Amino acid sequence: MPTEHEITELTFRGFSAQIRIGDRPLTIYKPDYDEETKTASGWIASEPGKEYLVCWTKREVTEYAANGRVSIDGPRVRSTLLLRPSERHWIVETGERLAKQKERPFIFSQLTTTDDDAIIDKDIPTDPGTIKFEMYRCTITAENVEGSYASSDPFSTQLHEKTKKAGGHITKIGEERQTPRPRPSVHSKPFTDADTVPIVTFILRYRPEGILLAGGFKPSPLQQSQDGANGNDEDREDDEDEAQAEAEIAALEAARQARVASLAKRKGVKLEEVEAELARKRRKVKQEEAINVELHFTSGEVIDLTDL
Repeated sequence: MPTEHEITELTFRGFSAQIRIGDRPLTIYKPDYDEETKTASGWIASEPGKEYLVCWTKREVTEYAANGRVSIDGPRVRSTLLLRPSERHWIVETGERLAKQKERPFIFSQLTTTDDDAIIDKDIPTDPGTIKFEMYRCTITAENVEGSYASSDPFSTQLHEKTKKAGGHITKIGEERQTPRPRPSVHSKPFTDADTVPIVTFILRYRPEGILLAGGFKPSPLQQSQDGANGNDEDREDDEDEAQAEAEIAALEAARQARVASLAKRKGVKLEEVEAELARKRRKVKQEEAINVELHFTSGEVIDLTDL
C-alpha cells in the first residue's frame, strides 16, 4: 500500500482523477474522501509555466455512459468529455476545446498583484487554485452531432492588490493551437431521474510547493525520512483546518512581499528602505496599544483578542 505522499490519483465511487505534466502524474497530498458529499479531494504542487493535463477514468464496465465536466478556478466548465459504458481508458484533456481540431492549453501561472485600478473586479477568478471534476451518469441519445464550442474568456492572472485572493497560482489558458485529430460530439440525457447531480466529485487544489510545505500539506524531506523510519501513521495526522490556515498565511505573506516590492518601485527607493519604514510604523502602533491597555485595563477584566 503506497504511503500518502506517493498517491498520484484519487479513486472514489468507481472513478479516478489525476493531473499530469506531460507523462508525469502529480503527487496528491492530504487525500480526503467524504461519502456524505460524494467528494474526494487533495492538494497538488503546481509548477508555473508548465502545461498540465486533466485526466479521469471510469474503473469498470457499466450500464451507463459517464460525462465528466471539469471546471477550473471557478464555475466555468473548461472540459466536458464522455466515456461509453464499455470504455475504461483514461480521458486526457489537453486544453479547452474551441472547435473540432482547435484548443487552448491549460498552463499553471503565477498569480500576481498590481495597483492598477483599471483591473478591479475584472475577470477575477472566484476559486483560484482549484480544479473540480464532476462525474455524471448518462445515456447517449444521438451520435456524431454538430459540436457546440462556446469558449469562455480566460481569467486574468493579475489581481488588484486590494483583492483578498490568496493561493499563489492560477491557470492561464494558452494560445490557440491545432489538435492532432477531430473529436466527435454526442447528445446525452441523465441515466435516471436521480442523475441530475454528480455521482462523484473530485477537487484538486493546487498551490506553490512552498505553500504546501508551510501549511503541512506536503511533508518535508526530513519528515518523509522520519516517517519511513518510524512507520507511524499517527505522526502524519494534522488538523486540516490548522494546516489550511497556515497555507493561507503563507500565501498572504507572499502577496505582502509583492505589494512591498510594488510600493518600493513606485517610490523609487530600495526594498529594504520600505521594509524598515513599515517595521518602524508597526513598532509605533504596538507602543501605542501597550499604553492604551495600561490606561484602561483593570484587575479582574478579561480581554477577548479574537478579533484583534
